[in-house]
Amino acid sequence: MTRIGFTGVGAMGAPMVRNLLAAGHEVTVWGRTPARLEPVLEAGARRAGDLREVAAQDVVLGCLLDGAAIEEVYLGGLLHHARPGQLFTDHGTYDPRVAERVAAAFAERGAFYLDAPVSGGPMGAEAGTLVCAVGGDAAGVAQLRPIAEAYTKRVAHLGGPGRGLALKLINNFLVSINFVAAAETAWLIERLGLEPDSAQAILYGGLADGATLRQGLTKALAHDYEAGGMPLGGLVEVQRNIAELLDSVEFRSGLFPYAQEVFAAAAESEFAQHPSALTRWLPGAES
Repeated sequence: MTRIGFTGVGAMGAPMVRNLLAAGHEVTVWGRTPARLEPVLEAGARRAGDLREVAAQDVVLGCLLDGAAIEEVYLGGLLHHARPGQLFTDHGTYDPRVAERVAAAFAERGAFYLDAPVSGGPMGAEAGTLVCAVGGDAAGVAQLRPIAEAYTKRVAHLGGPGRGLALKLINNFLVSINFVAAAETAWLIERLGLEPDSAQAILYGGLADGATLRQGLTKALAHDYEAGGMPLGGLVEVQRNIAELLDSVEFRSGLFPYAQEVFAAAAESEFAQHPSALTRWLPGAES
């Protein structure tokens, strides 16, 4: 049993906390929106009064929304209470350069900070089957592995600070493009008058099959645009980080700018929830 402090108890963080509790860990949670903590408190987590109490635990984990939240919570709060040898890890997705700054600040106090973004969505978080790409010191990764077994099926160390996030942004580069491909596929199936269930039965058993296709196409054909823990707007924010990553290596993608354009258009609409809504905002397609 490890005493764990946890921040960022949202769509991904909450099931991660429940899995940590189920694995026998003691989890103390803190959030900027206290009402969001209620479900995990009912599951057995303890409420922290402040970030000092979070940092008093053996290990601190988080799943915060973006780089601004990372800097506020880690640099503005947890850093001041970090102990030598203590592990701090955040599983959110944000700018790798932020992770480099945060890791350097914690290293000055003798503590470890890992960027460890996860992929698999809320369903993977519930099932404990997330995959996790980690950037940071190898000694910190060794501490993380046995704890992360509660909510991941695979942890890979990619190198120094920011490297886990670099791979996660590549992952979301693919996710962005594939969600647009799923939206175009849904539009074509409907425009050509193909029977949706039969079309899906073939596509889901062929070479084009994949998790993003199944999520995007199934919901688009059902005209189901509820976010289900994967809001379209969240990917729009991450795409800004992806564009900066591509620029940093002077890579001009022929696919990503179009995907980003479709996401941006859909995000301004009344359907700006799940990426399945992209099918209503394809250039040249009828809404």
